[in-house]
Amino acid sequence: MEQAKEKVLKDPVHNYIRVRDPFIWRLINTRVFQRLRRIRQLGTSFLTFHGAEHSRFTHSLGAYETMRKVVEHFMRNYGWTPGERTRLLALAAALLHDIGHGPFSHAVEPVTGQRHEGWTVRLLREEAELRAVLDDVDDRFAEDVAGVITGETDFPLLHQLITGQLDVDRMDYLLRDALYTGVAYGQFELERLIRVMIPGRAEVLVRPSGRLTVEQYMLARYFMYAQVYLHPTTVGSDLLVRKIVERAKMLRREGVLKDVPPLWDSWMSGLEDPGELSIEAFLGMDDAVFLAGLPGWERSGDPILSDLAGRLLHRRLFESVPVAEWTPEVERLVREAFVQAGLDPDSYAGFVHVSIDGSGNREPVWLSDGGGKWVNFFEQSVLLRNLPPIAVKRLYFPGDLVESGGDRAASLRTLLASLSHEG
Repeated sequence: MEQAKEKVLKDPVHNYIRVRDPFIWRLINTRVFQRLRRIRQLGTSFLTFHGAEHSRFTHSLGAYETMRKVVEHFMRNYGWTPGERTRLLALAAALLHDIGHGPFSHAVEPVTGQRHEGWTVRLLREEAELRAVLDDVDDRFAEDVAGVITGETDFPLLHQLITGQLDVDRMDYLLRDALYTGVAYGQFELERLIRVMIPGRAEVLVRPSGRLTVEQYMLARYFMYAQVYLHPTTVGSDLLVRKIVERAKMLRREGVLKDVPPLWDSWMSGLEDPGELSIEAFLGMDDAVFLAGLPGWERSGDPILSDLAGRLLHRRLFESVPVAEWTPEVERLVREAFVQAGLDPDSYAGFVHVSIDGSGNREPVWLSDGGGKWVNFFEQSVLLRNLPPIAVKRLYFPGDLVESGGDRAASLRTLLASLSHEG
């Protein structure tokens, strides 16, 4: 291995991010990783929280730094001896776990038909520059990084540190997202949390003294979902992004979509058959390219695409009403009312139901009882066990068009009012 020379990056969450391995520095400087500067960490949340402009790049560096601290804690305090290759594997997986995100992160995934994890694995395996750096360790290293991220791995402890209940991804994004959105919900004691973690064979264990620290961390996650990640305005702006892409896909398929920017065209051709989307087309599409296409489409000949693009560009977002139950009959009534009002229900109506378990999916966290036995943390914590689920069940629509729709939209206004009352 190359002679280590530490590089120090200033960071608002960790104060310093320390890169001591030239191998990691080379990964940071690949085009695949640098592209993450142009992908917002929180998708369209900047339309809800104006400070949420931070990127997947900054978060990925933070996840790497958190992993570095955890690995050094395990080695220093518990005699964990992973070996140099496994140590680098942990750091590389933390650094690269988000490279597969597309424009606006999770917002567009339902339209593309591909989750970011799949693209992460493909880039690790196929992107030439990144693969060349990974292959400098050995020709199995890229596959092992992919396995640690997906869980199909011979390194289960590392996978838990990437995507478990006590993972470095979540530890960084809670603190970072709280900072940039300007809320206090996501705060917890990171250094203390790392100190109470113990390396097991296939999972992260917690010292007896760590109970309150883990509860603080889990509550931070709960409140961030309740107040930030599932904020109704953000859920609606994510929906608007999907409506734009869906409308553009339909018009392109019909051959009537004009003046498509080249990078958009390459990306959208792949959306018709996700298996045919090339690495170059994928890497060419980011938040900046997406937003740059909107002014042209606001002037497009299609009035619906023009309106949708202008809504996102100028923050004229959908309004919403809570809905208690979304049944086939309710959906039928909604669609009929939108058509009667002269509004395309496929473009202007959207019911969204997203939810999370109050305790974060009930995957166990193993806590020492101080007597040589391990107990499931969630069975011991009365506080977390009784947290209710967090859910958003809302119907989104263009409030301004509904209000200005005159007599044609009267039935729709009445229906929306009744749904809101029931919700």
